[in-house]
Amino acid sequence: MKRKVIQIAGSTQLVSLPRQWAIRNNVKRGQEIDVQEDGSKVVITADNVPVLERAELDISDLGEMIPRCIRSLYKRGVDELRITFNKPEMATIIQSSITKEAIGFEILEQGQNFCLVKYVSGGVIEDFDSLLRRIFLLLVNMADDSVSVFKKGNYDHLKNVALLEEANNRFTIICRRALNKKNSAFNFKKLGPLYYIVEELEHIADQYKYICHHFANLSSTQTKLNKDVIDLFESSSKLLRLYYELFYKFDTAKIVALKNERNRVIDEAHDLFKRKLTYADYWMIHHSIDITNRVFCMLGPYMVLAL
Repeated sequence: MKRKVIQIAGSTQLVSLPRQWAIRNNVKRGQEIDVQEDGSKVVITADNVPVLERAELDISDLGEMIPRCIRSLYKRGVDELRITFNKPEMATIIQSSITKEAIGFEILEQGQNFCLVKYVSGGVIEDFDSLLRRIFLLLVNMADDSVSVFKKGNYDHLKNVALLEEANNRFTIICRRALNKKNSAFNFKKLGPLYYIVEELEHIADQYKYICHHFANLSSTQTKLNKDVIDLFESSSKLLRLYYELFYKFDTAKIVALKNERNRVIDEAHDLFKRKLTYADYWMIHHSIDITNRVFCMLGPYMVLAL
C-alpha cells in the first residue's frame, strides 16, 4: 500500500499507520511502538502485543515425516497448530514429536481426528547469545570426546557421546524459532546468516552422532582404525574448534588458517581413499570430509556478520 508523507514544522515527517493493522494489534493513542531501520525500509512493531501465528496441518499421509513437519512449524514460529489425522493412534506420534524437541508445545485440546497444539512457554528466548554459545561448546565437547575415544580405542563410551546430539537438537531448534520470530533483539541483516550457521551446527552434530552409532556396535579390537584416519578425524574436529574461536573473536589470520587447513584435510582424505583400508576407515574418512566442508561453509555467513 502507498502512504503520503506529511511535513510538519520544517523537519518532522509523518506517515499514517494502516487502520486495520492498528486495530489488529490494538495500537492506542499515545502508545509506544518499536521502529527499526532496515536499509531503505522502516520496520514498525507493536511489540507489546505479540501476534500469534496459527497454522493447520493434516498428517494423515505424512508417515515417517510427521515429526519433521511438526518441528518445522515449531521452528517457523507457529504459536497455535491444529493437527488433523485419520487414525486415532497418530495422537501418540504427535505427543512424541513435541515432547522430545519442540520445547513449549503442548496439546491443549484433542478430539477423535484432531488435536490443538499451542506454544505455552511464553515469548521468544531472551538470551539467544548464551544459548548459541552453549551449542558451540556442546558440539566442541562432542568432537573432543569422540577423538579421545578413537585414540584410546575403546568404543564403549560412544553411546554417551551420541546423547549430546539430542541436547544439540533441542537448543538449535529453539534458536531457529527465535530467529524466525524476528523480534527486535535481532538485526534484520543478521537473520539469514545466523539461521544458516545454527542449521549447520545441528548438521555437524548429526555427523558425530552417525560416527558414534556406526562404531558403538563394533569391537574396537576387531575393527581397529588406521592411525592416519584417526589423525584425519582429529584434524576435522580441530577445524571446528578453530571456527568457534573465530566466531567469538574476529581474526583475519584464523580466516586464512581455516581455509588452508580445510584444503589440507580434503587433500589428505582423497589420498587415503586411494589406499587399501577397512570399511570402517572409509566410514571415518567420509564423515571427516563432511564435517570439514560443513565447518568451512559456515565461514561465508560468518564473514557477512563480522566484516
